[in-house]
Amino acid sequence: MSDPTEVHTSAEASPGRFALAVRWIGPVIAVVLIAGAVWVLWDMATKMSFADIHNAALALPAHRFVLAFVFTFCGLVALATYDLLALHALNYTSSVSLARAVFGGLIANVFANTLGFPLLSGGGARYRIYSMVGVSFSVVARLIVMSWLTMWSGILFVLGLALTLEPTTQYPVFPHHYIDRLVGLVILVALSSFIIWLARKRRAIRVSGMVVRMPKAKPAFLMVLAGAFDLLAACGTLYVLLPPDAVPDAARYLVTYSIAFLAGMAANTPGGVGVFEATVVTGLGIAHRPDVAAALILFRLIYFVVPLLFALVLLAFLEGRHRLAVRRARREEV
Repeated sequence: MSDPTEVHTSAEASPGRFALAVRWIGPVIAVVLIAGAVWVLWDMATKMSFADIHNAALALPAHRFVLAFVFTFCGLVALATYDLLALHALNYTSSVSLARAVFGGLIANVFANTLGFPLLSGGGARYRIYSMVGVSFSVVARLIVMSWLTMWSGILFVLGLALTLEPTTQYPVFPHHYIDRLVGLVILVALSSFIIWLARKRRAIRVSGMVVRMPKAKPAFLMVLAGAFDLLAACGTLYVLLPPDAVPDAARYLVTYSIAFLAGMAANTPGGVGVFEATVVTGLGIAHRPDVAAALILFRLIYFVVPLLFALVLLAFLEGRHRLAVRRARREEV
């Protein structure tokens, strides 16, 4: 007869091995993505010179720079609405001013997008900003969940529309236009079903042991629009910087950009640097071009570095004002 303790030990070991495998999936994917990006970018770097890239950047028309900054500003506006919508969805607007919600969403999302490790960078900034006015960690954690919901729903909405409304005169993203439309319709139906599900009654989900109340249908729809506007603004910034013949069609470009963005997140590099660029040039088939390399570098500076500097100034302003208020309160107590 078999020893029952051996069966019990085996049953306990199996979940342990599974949990260990799941824990290693993320790092393995990140390493593979980074290795692939290094190979693609090294191949590009060996086939063009810095002088060619510099000349291509100088040759870019001035109006394209202006448009890139306009799209970047639109993206910042979209990011600033994330926490406004989240606080409304959580019914937690009485303790947070409109300005703090705007600054909180803007700063936290810029940090998350640019610095990588969003829970650490964006989450840390968001907690510091809201803890100044007494908002608890549990509320901040719920804000982070709502922010992710906004981002993902916006990405899915844009992808669904792009694939569903793709003109037949363009090359299909998948092997056939019918497959593109089917995938797009499935995405849109899933999003619509989610909104309808929220409209029937107030829902709640459990995330890592924390109960998060889901938004009602109208706030959820507005969150989808905010996420979509954010993605389209980012796509537009890069689009106006790329050479006109580099983008084959709108649907393929939107799908490629979205995949590149998600790959950069999975790699956990700051702002997806390297992985994002490698995915874009591979997906669009535009490697080994100095004008494309110049566009990607300019996009990195305009859409990531400039907003990061702006967010740092805003955070320093909030921190300085908070410290000043604390000192005044202490003086009044004395």
